[in-house]
Amino acid sequence: MAMKNSETDRQRLTEVKAAMASGVIGRHPADIGRRFSKAEALRLYKELAEKQREGKIAALVAKTPANYVLVDTRKKLQQMADDIRASELVALDCETFGPDGGALDPWRGQMAGFSVSTRRKNYYLPLNHTEKTELNIWADDDIIGMLTIPLMTTKLVMHNAPFDCKWFAVKYGLNLREALHADTRIMAMSLDENRDHRLKNLLTDWLRQPSDNFDELFPNIPFNEVPLKVALPYAAGDTEKTLKLYDWIMAQYERREDLRRLKRLVFEIEMPVARQFIRSDLRGIRFDVEMAKEMDDKLAAEEVELQSKIYEMLGDEINLNSPAQLSKKLFGDLKLPDYGQGSTNSRFIKKLKREHPVIPLLIEYKEIGKLRSAFTQKLPHEVKYDGKIHPWHNTWGAATGRFTCRDPNTQQIPAKRPEIRHLFMATDPDRILVSIDYSQIELRVLAHMANETVLIDAFKHGRDIHSTTAALISGYTYEEIEAEKDTDGSPQQKYRKQAKIVNFGIVYGMGAGKLADTLEIPKADAQKIIDDYFRGYPGIKRYMDEQHRQVMQQGYVMDIFGRKRRLHSDVKSKDRWKVFAAQRQAGNFPIQASAGSILKKAIVDLQPVLAKYDVHILLQVHDELVYDCPRDITREALYEIRDTQANAVKLAVPVRCDIEIYPDRWQQKVTEEEWFA
Repeated sequence: MAMKNSETDRQRLTEVKAAMASGVIGRHPADIGRRFSKAEALRLYKELAEKQREGKIAALVAKTPANYVLVDTRKKLQQMADDIRASELVALDCETFGPDGGALDPWRGQMAGFSVSTRRKNYYLPLNHTEKTELNIWADDDIIGMLTIPLMTTKLVMHNAPFDCKWFAVKYGLNLREALHADTRIMAMSLDENRDHRLKNLLTDWLRQPSDNFDELFPNIPFNEVPLKVALPYAAGDTEKTLKLYDWIMAQYERREDLRRLKRLVFEIEMPVARQFIRSDLRGIRFDVEMAKEMDDKLAAEEVELQSKIYEMLGDEINLNSPAQLSKKLFGDLKLPDYGQGSTNSRFIKKLKREHPVIPLLIEYKEIGKLRSAFTQKLPHEVKYDGKIHPWHNTWGAATGRFTCRDPNTQQIPAKRPEIRHLFMATDPDRILVSIDYSQIELRVLAHMANETVLIDAFKHGRDIHSTTAALISGYTYEEIEAEKDTDGSPQQKYRKQAKIVNFGIVYGMGAGKLADTLEIPKADAQKIIDDYFRGYPGIKRYMDEQHRQVMQQGYVMDIFGRKRRLHSDVKSKDRWKVFAAQRQAGNFPIQASAGSILKKAIVDLQPVLAKYDVHILLQVHDELVYDCPRDITREALYEIRDTQANAVKLAVPVRCDIEIYPDRWQQKVTEEEWFA
């Protein structure tokens, strides 16, 4: 119990402790005499859950409230439709099933049914259960047809809304995203970004209403096989509690002005962005499976060739993907410096690049392996029956408020290997891809938030920011850096490259140790660069110091939209490294989060503009939006989109966005002049 536990683990450990104390469960004879570990306690929890499961299911059925309705007749379906139509706000949740992960994939799985809660009643409508009802003589589309207009014209609340909206869109062609009013998962993120946001755990912790997770009540049972008398209280209970969670969070928003500001962030920025990316993900992006196969074969050949060269240098054919074998060879046989206690992860291996000629080959070998496993081998399996990849953007996936993405993670597709991006194409031959990317947005936000006059002046006059910084840390003038920055091997080029790393590193709270690793220089030299940087930009030093003071005083910091990063537990820690990490995050969070929030504000502002030109957002990648445009889009239309994106928020410095046009494949660009010639 004294360990660092998630809320879920703490709850489970508490239940095990109580059950052991009351004699319900006990240790296995084989474990007696050994140290009682957390792993053993959680194994006992599984046994306890199994013992309790049947009793919980029986109690769930016995306690089914009178206002829970199993929609198993046409009359009840009409009642459900009328109730939704008469309601100002309803909660919705679907239950799904399918083999091999199909329960999470609307393109492969099936919908067992869905629940709806109004302020009066809570309904569960079974669609594809093994247990049949009177409604099963109807086709699913006919049943959904009776609910289409009510659902599309009522404000909807969901928990993890993209999941439900995508299932209804793919399975039944039902557009619920425009009716989507609130996602209680996003609302919960606004109140506490540090915790897990599963509905059941939020109910237990915030509303003090313990709930059972599906996999505990129904282990290895697809939802369509759950008896309807059990499915009703379970599913309808979810939507009833979603409404209660919505009401509870709305009440929290009214407690203080900073919380009211978060409410505005959620409903004016986050929800419109969530609706946009439900649309984006459903639209999808074409993917060239044949080209991926050819590319994988090419990478495989490179891998074999590198492997052969490495074996020759090592004088041994070890398993290069075995950390133990590689560690023994590098640090035992070759006696290379061991910076990480035998670790062969990339951070420590990169430090050895100059120690032995095999190291650069090893690094390249591992990078090719990652490209194959993450992209050329994996991505073809993400293509759905419509020939497209449909990513899952989580619009508030990171604690900073930034996007995350999966299946595939577009943030991880490496720009330095453009051939991977070439696999992605516009949705149709008569359309093109266009990327509009914020230029150095985090540095512009830093200049604005720190009110750093040197940086502000450089941006206003269009000076190169990395050359400006290089002049501060090198002793050369700005003009000297600019004159020689493209001369290979020149000291001015070296200092500009260092300055670029420092500029972006400071934004991410990079310390002297990390900077030394990145630049491959002694730590003392890295510290001097940082000291010279802050001496040249005193406003940034003042800003960082102020953020450190704020987080130590109030336990959180905010971005320009009022988004919070809560670090209370870390700043109160007796572990100085946790305190240091919290201060580092306090410095970089407002910059990262503000840059991300500016992009989100732009997405909101773009909605009427995109509709005017039949343009669609497909992907979000860092500070870039990838658009699907008509092939005959005008230069003026692209400029209006670019300017809307650039003007989302007024900063102390000009904000610039750059357009890149890809007529056939992502990252295969042509210039504006060529395209509009």
